[in-house]
Amino acid sequence: MMLRKNKRIGDYTVMSRIGSGRYGVCFLARSSDGRQVVLKRFRRRMRRKNRFHEHHEAVILSGLRHPALPQLEGVINDRHGYFFVLEYKAGKSLARWLFDEKKSFSEAEIRDIGTQLFRILEYLESRSVIHGDISISNILYDGEVIALIDFGLARYEGTRGMSFSLDLARTADVLLYLLYSCYGETACGPAGSREERTWRQELPLSREQQEFIGQLLEPDTFGREASDTDATETGATGTGTARRSDGPRPAAAAREIFQRLWPRM
Repeated sequence: MMLRKNKRIGDYTVMSRIGSGRYGVCFLARSSDGRQVVLKRFRRRMRRKNRFHEHHEAVILSGLRHPALPQLEGVINDRHGYFFVLEYKAGKSLARWLFDEKKSFSEAEIRDIGTQLFRILEYLESRSVIHGDISISNILYDGEVIALIDFGLARYEGTRGMSFSLDLARTADVLLYLLYSCYGETACGPAGSREERTWRQELPLSREQQEFIGQLLEPDTFGREASDTDATETGATGTGTARRSDGPRPAAAAREIFQRLWPRM
């Protein structure tokens, strides 16, 4: 059943459809007091097939409190379907910025977006949560701040062997998309002349920057590599802070290295 504009769902009025995925469709709606919210309706067929899917998302979201993450405000189950009521986050997805708006992100913007994303991952790690689906489609950007949405695949650490390295690898994919937009033809060459090359060959990155992204892309290796790098730098300069066994978790270590390799200009 398609929900038309001005359709009433509980105490909310549907304004427009704003996105869809494998498990459901999202609508922008207005509450009775005028606030904008998102109504996420689960597809009936997928809900029957994956009856515990929404349970994970609801439990995880209800335990998170962060300005860059949508709050779960309630659940509606009526003849129109089963809905989550989610806090509305402003901005366009990075996918829309890149492919619809044809935006070229500057190095300064990439640094800000990357830093914000790593800080969000630090928070999720502190709650033992793995998002599981970080992508340019699930990151909103309003020109200044980002928001991370769609926790449909989120799980607690250790569930089905999932680890934080999954989110770090997906974050590296996001950074690569942004870097390609930044360097444009410098990376890809003129239209029609692109050869089969790897991102290491195409993007004008330093050796350290390449190694950093490469480490993020390798499952379960970043924490070990970051620790080895910290130890080397500490021994070489005598001024570093030794990484303790209970030292920075992967996202915090990644953010520190990222900010060093992409300094503010």
